[in-house]
Amino acid sequence: MKKIIFVCKGNIHRSVIAEAVFRKILKKQNLTNEIAVSSYGIQGTMGTRPPKGMQLSDYPREWQISQPILQKFNIDITKHYFQTIAKGVIEDVDLVIAMDDEVHKESKNALVKQFPAYMDKIYCFYKFTDGKSIKDLSGNVDPSSHEQVIKYIYQTLHTKFLNILKLL
Repeated sequence: MKKIIFVCKGNIHRSVIAEAVFRKILKKQNLTNEIAVSSYGIQGTMGTRPPKGMQLSDYPREWQISQPILQKFNIDITKHYFQTIAKGVIEDVDLVIAMDDEVHKESKNALVKQFPAYMDKIYCFYKFTDGKSIKDLSGNVDPSSHEQVIKYIYQTLHTKFLNILKLL
């Protein structure tokens, strides 16, 4: 079985949404026995603190804004709990998609800094888009920003699904 993971900073919002959307696409394409998908965060690695909450609903203001938008796109992330990325995870997967440059290569605990031996399977989300990363919404309470990010993840994964599979 091939394995794909999405990674963001806190594994609370962006990567979780990408995982949920991609899982639905796999199900629709009858590929759930061939491809597994999950999500992780880089917070809690290399001396950084893990997120305070374990899921988006632990952040009431952001949850209140995102929940109706997620429902609009039929995305359920209520059963997901934060997972910290680890070397064993990277070793075991076929494709890693970082949601932005900070997670990919810029932060002190970025994926390519933590796992340089696995750079050949680590990509940034913008590889599948018009060059736009998925903005971190931590602390953002602007409903239009939340809708824009959720919609962008949803649309990109639906339109670039085959491009992603080609990397496997």
